Amino acid sequence: MSVLSDPHFIHEHLSLGQKKLLFFANDRAHDRSLAMVFADDKESMYHVSRPMASRSIFVHNSCNGILCLGDSTGTVELLNPTTSESLVLPTPMYTAGSSQFSSSNWHCLGFCPGTKEHKIVHFYQGAHIDSSSVCCEIYTIGDNAWKQVGRFLGAPTERGVHLRGRVYYLTKFRYIASSRINCFNLENEKFSSMVLPPRKSYGGHCSLAELDGKLCLLVVDGALEDPVRTMDILMLSSDDKQRWTLKYNLSLPWLVPSCYFTPKYTLFHEGKILVQLLARSLYCYDPCSGSEELKMACTELDIPFSTHTFTESIVPLRKDYFMKLR
Repeated sequence: MSVLSDPHFIHEHLSLGQKKLLFFANDRAHDRSLAMVFADDKESMYHVSRPMASRSIFVHNSCNGILCLGDSTGTVELLNPTTSESLVLPTPMYTAGSSQFSSSNWHCLGFCPGTKEHKIVHFYQGAHIDSSSVCCEIYTIGDNAWKQVGRFLGAPTERGVHLRGRVYYLTKFRYIASSRINCFNLENEKFSSMVLPPRKSYGGHCSLAELDGKLCLLVVDGALEDPVRTMDILMLSSDDKQRWTLKYNLSLPWLVPSCYFTPKYTLFHEGKILVQLLARSLYCYDPCSGSEELKMACTELDIPFSTHTFTESIVPLRKDYFMKLR
């Protein structure tokens, strides 16, 4: 057996990998999709092959160096840009939907440490359930079909966050009393839910992110006519799911009112907080020095992008590899 296919070597290689910044874009002018990985002053650009029907694809999320890609038809493909391996999944039970966050086109890739399995979670609205509820099915890499695991109250409003064998998502864009953070445990395949922490004021836009292995809640406050916009970053304590700590408070730069919608693309990279504003602007804040910078990303490409954290890995996408891990 080649050392590159040895599960122990692959795991050790992944554990030593550093998180990098990935920009994903659809270059319609040249009929291609690009995944650009940045680390320090170096960068790697991958041309993403697209066997799927749609010209435009998007990234649901990234896990262990694998990108979970989707398109407007509901097709799901896994891609490892480092090894160029890809895997188109069987068609989910219900795939109608035209956008990444539509009620039936929401997917999130995660890894279960207990079982060593990669699983994709898919939510969709069934024909005979309330619009506020969602059905859930999962696909375990190495299997042949999706498996239904029940339904739960609260449809996702943004991309999911995978953390320590759990998938988290918000049920509302706004910070209101009825909003919840839902959690799906990949090992026991059970749902749980938590309320948002109390605040002096409600109504801000909220999103989820990961920082130092912990779940964070991002809340943007401020009226559209007010140029002062703030973002609170609250961290969930690992030992008590109901306790949150305010870690940072940022004053976001004023550009135009439309850029202050839900902060879907906020991430932490090399000790800095990055907030995507508009299609190609990144606001960078260094908590240690207090310095801030607003810059244009991907200046060589005049196309919009989405931002993601990414770890280069050699995790293969062959079914026989995942069957060996069980």
